Amino acid sequence: MPSQNPRRNPYLSALLVPPAVVLLLVEEVIWAGLKALMARLGRLPAVARLEAHIQTLPPWGAALLFLAPGAAMLPFKLMALWAMAQGHFLWGLLVLLAAKLTATALFARIYTLCKPTLMTVPWFVRLHDWINGLKAWAHARLNGWRLWRFSRRIIGRMRAWVTSVLA
Repeated sequence: MPSQNPRRNPYLSALLVPPAVVLLLVEEVIWAGLKALMARLGRLPAVARLEAHIQTLPPWGAALLFLAPGAAMLPFKLMALWAMAQGHFLWGLLVLLAAKLTATALFARIYTLCKPTLMTVPWFVRLHDWINGLKAWAHARLNGWRLWRFSRRIIGRMRAWVTSVLA
C-alpha cells in the first residue's frame, strides 16, 4: 500500500528530524532566556535611557543597529577560529559560544526595540516574512512527529524554568 505522502522518505526523515528538533528547541529556549535577561538589564537607568533613544531611531538607523551585533562579534569569531587553528580548540569553542550568545542577546533586544520601525523598511519586511514563513513551514512539517510534540512539552517546561530563574 503506497504511503499517504509519496515525497516523504522515512529514512531521511529519521535522520533529519532529530537534529531539526534539537536545533529548534535550543533556538527557542535560548532566544526566550536571552530576551528575558536583556529585558531585565533594560530596567537599569542608563540602559533604559539608551533603549529609549534606540526606539526613536529613524528606519535607516534602526536597520544599521539591527545589523550591528553580527558585525561587532566578527572579530571575536575570527579570534576563535584562529585559536582553533593554533590547536586551542576548547578555548576557540568557548570564545565562539560567548560571541554567539552575546550577539544573539543583543540581536534579540534590538529586534524587540526596533521592530515597529524596522517593519517600515521594505527589505526588512521581506526578510522577516521569509524567515517567519520558513519557521512556519518547519513547524508544520515537525508537528506530525511524536518526538516533536514531546519536545514542545519540554520547551514549555524549560521556558518556565528559565523565566523563573531570571525573574
